[in-house]
Amino acid sequence: MRTGLLCVVFGVVVACGGADTTLGNGDGGPGDDSGQGGDVNQPPSDGGGDSGDSGPTATCDGGLVACGQQCVDTSTDKQNCGGCGIVCNTTCTAGVCQLIASGCDAGVTSSVGDNACITIDGTNVYWGTGLVNGGSVWSVPKSGGCPQMLIGGQSGPHGIASDGTSVFFADEGSSQSATGTVQSVPVGGGSPTSIATGQAFPLDVAVDAANVYWTDQNDGSVWKSPKTNPSPVKLAGPAGQYHAGYLRVDATNVYFTDPSGGVVKSVPIAGGNVTTLSTQVSNTGHLAIDGTTAYFASRGNTSSAMMTIALNANQGTPNQLVPNLPTLNGIETDGTSIWFAEASNVQPYQQNTGEIHRVTIGGTNDAKLASGQNGPNCISVDSTSVYWINTGGGMISKTGK
Repeated sequence: MRTGLLCVVFGVVVACGGADTTLGNGDGGPGDDSGQGGDVNQPPSDGGGDSGDSGPTATCDGGLVACGQQCVDTSTDKQNCGGCGIVCNTTCTAGVCQLIASGCDAGVTSSVGDNACITIDGTNVYWGTGLVNGGSVWSVPKSGGCPQMLIGGQSGPHGIASDGTSVFFADEGSSQSATGTVQSVPVGGGSPTSIATGQAFPLDVAVDAANVYWTDQNDGSVWKSPKTNPSPVKLAGPAGQYHAGYLRVDATNVYFTDPSGGVVKSVPIAGGNVTTLSTQVSNTGHLAIDGTTAYFASRGNTSSAMMTIALNANQGTPNQLVPNLPTLNGIETDGTSIWFAEASNVQPYQQNTGEIHRVTIGGTNDAKLASGQNGPNCISVDSTSVYWINTGGGMISKTGK
């Protein structure tokens, strides 16, 4: 893939559930890191490099891109993979950097093959892998390399977020016996800290400067706890199974999707009444926010759409921003553009038909940044790059924003 020169100013970015966070997404988590007091998945530091020598800009032909005074092929150039200054220490193919290097310790690549959700901080990409090795949490440098296992022996880590010091993750456990947990582990690995136990099916995680937040998908509740001296507090619910999905936070509220209700809700961080922002659509999923708007997935039986609703709405009618998507599996924004993962609705995901797109806040100028992906899911972004997992194939990838 060859792209033009990308110049994006980093503004408000939101975490995953994974994710997708807003201290600067994941799914999550995830995910999301802008200094706005939300969940931490997209920080200012980006793992990028020098985009070219100072001086006149080169004039290029033959499909090459001007990166300063150099003409480069951004589809293969490891110093400009998918955009100027996007450093890739591993393999750059079609403008996509595959972050997990080959030739690492035996078993590493196969051990990260069952990916759940993703987040980033200023240095690393972090993700949970659900079933391999009993479940584990991993990191890899943002420019690529050999992954490091931060913790193993888990039931099924999913939602994940980082504040640059610790990685917070939800381990789903068994919904039948409420064995799910929320934990933190140092970014370099080490002994975990228990945030919450006895959770029915914790799904998504977000953090801000003081707290960690999560949803419990099995009973439809939303929680918070101080990151230090953990003391869980229930903010919303229980509203019943599948009535709490993905979440994001800003300085005032926690925003979360209610998949079964088909709506987006908010609840004050300090506690209080739950507000239903939107009227009902089909099966709400992944979520991102900026300073004014929530962007969320609506999943039907045969297609998905990206919807928007104002953060201060109350039973408002959502706007359809991007219609007719096969499966919308991840959303992130920096307040100017939105990035999303579009997976094939043909099973299994290993059909190599997934794509990564960028669209403006107004829904115009859709740009395909990557194609041929195996079930892309859970997006994070920083000042230069967009990161995602492939649920099929066990790959962590990035390209230029």
